[in-house]
Amino acid sequence: MRDKESKPARTGAVAKANTVLEEDGLLVIALTTFAIVLLVTLRRSLAGDGWLALLAGRWIAQNGLPSHDTLTLMTYGRQWTDQQWLAQLGLYGIWRVGGITLVLLAHAFLAIAALTGAALIARRHGASARSVTWIAIPAFVAFYPVAIVMRTQSFALVLFVATLWLLLDDARRPSWRVFWTLPVIVLWANVHGSVLLGAGLVALAGLVTLARERRASARGIALVFAPWACMLVSPYATHLPAYYEKILVGGDFSNLITEWAPTTLERSTVAFFILVLGGLWLLGRTGRAAPAFDQLALIAMAVIGFQAIRNIAWFALVALAVLPPLVDRLRTKPEEPRRLNRILAVSMLCIALVAVVGIAVKPASWFAQGFPARAAAATARAAGTRGLVYATSGYDDWLLWSTPQLAGRVAFDARAELLKHPQLVEIARIGNVAGDWRAALRPYRVFVLNPRSDATLERALRRQFPLHVVFRSRQVVVLRRG
Repeated sequence: MRDKESKPARTGAVAKANTVLEEDGLLVIALTTFAIVLLVTLRRSLAGDGWLALLAGRWIAQNGLPSHDTLTLMTYGRQWTDQQWLAQLGLYGIWRVGGITLVLLAHAFLAIAALTGAALIARRHGASARSVTWIAIPAFVAFYPVAIVMRTQSFALVLFVATLWLLLDDARRPSWRVFWTLPVIVLWANVHGSVLLGAGLVALAGLVTLARERRASARGIALVFAPWACMLVSPYATHLPAYYEKILVGGDFSNLITEWAPTTLERSTVAFFILVLGGLWLLGRTGRAAPAFDQLALIAMAVIGFQAIRNIAWFALVALAVLPPLVDRLRTKPEEPRRLNRILAVSMLCIALVAVVGIAVKPASWFAQGFPARAAAATARAAGTRGLVYATSGYDDWLLWSTPQLAGRVAFDARAELLKHPQLVEIARIGNVAGDWRAALRPYRVFVLNPRSDATLERALRRQFPLHVVFRSRQVVVLRRG
């Protein structure tokens, strides 16, 4: 009897899956293509921020939440507001279970889930699969450069889409479910500093509510003010205002760190400009069809995208969720080639599965090719028990992760918010071999550089100091003053 009952259930599930593949086949193909590209380029995901996340997660697991820095020379003893502690602990926990391979696969899953969630929002609000796919193509290109990097932001991508889903649904069918955004903000406040964007979107929804109701309703007021209070639900509550002030305006990161620089028209940002201009054109043609919150959220995130390169990914997610229904306002929905969609979608899903298996069986060394273990060991030997190490950005946290005995002797790491402005300027001058860079490097015994991007600095160091090469590969060179 049980077998007879389960067979129709299985048949119904297969029929439903076939319907999805036939109706949404083009979108499934697009999403799986992005997933495959992300997977096969996954070894590019390891960078300074990722090593910092693992390093800080290990520190928290062994010592508890940090309060003052003991990892790098320039910031030693300085107050460390570790706002991202929960995501760091989560990534380290994943590493304990499955090593760096599982960490990077989890990162890829989160990035793909965020994109898929944004596409599903558009479908939920009536967009055809073909219109979602058209917007998805430039959105993927704009999203990829930021999303490829494994870091604590990987968790925030999913939280951003969850918040956006609740707010866009509420703009069409107001309900008290919108207040589920508040616990999401609480979680997000312990994961990544981009929680500012989530709180801003919730507050924007509250302002739209107040304007629509034309009165000071409790619902609108709560949405305006509650998310900012939720941002302070953290072990670092009293220190977070100063932390956010530093990363927003006090750190001058936009002039010194590439990711924080304003977005300008370059080959890598063309997709962003296409989405912005296309989105504004669609709003101009069909703006009345979109709720006020959709329009304001899209414009606000475009402005934020222009403020910093690292914000482009957030705009791409909003554009993918908001713009496809507007495309369908301008054209008749085409008839889908259902059988062809199903065949191609199943084929792409099989290729994606093969890619996942192929990546999962790769050794850890495949992912960390840019960070050879022998280079870290050579650095520790060259530094000895007291020698100071100057590593260019990207290698610092990896060295501290690989050789914990260097704690307190590496110049700086990816936590730019801990550095004072003169220190950031000094690091920039060293990288550009400008100003009094020689005096700044005089205390250091060992230098860890990228042979390509730091070639000018390496040549200048060789002219200035007697140096011995203790390790060299295509990815990293370790030099010791002798």
